[in-house]
Amino acid sequence: MIEKIKEIIEDITGEKVDENTDLIEEGFLDSFDIVSLVLELNDAFGIKIEVAELLPENFSNINDIEKLVKSLQ
Repeated sequence: MIEKIKEIIEDITGEKVDENTDLIEEGFLDSFDIVSLVLELNDAFGIKIEVAELLPENFSNINDIEKLVKSLQ
């Protein structure tokens, strides 16, 4: 799952990231990128990320995104 999330993020940003990269603080993801990421995650993992889950702490790094995805499966 981590590798798929990483692949999606790298496709969106065009940058290499690892599990510990702070995606928001380091400027890898802006609000438009997060919308793209949510759509891709929904498709890739068969989940539905709701507006209430669009919190910075859920998208800080790949590990946090993985926790969110797992909680919705």
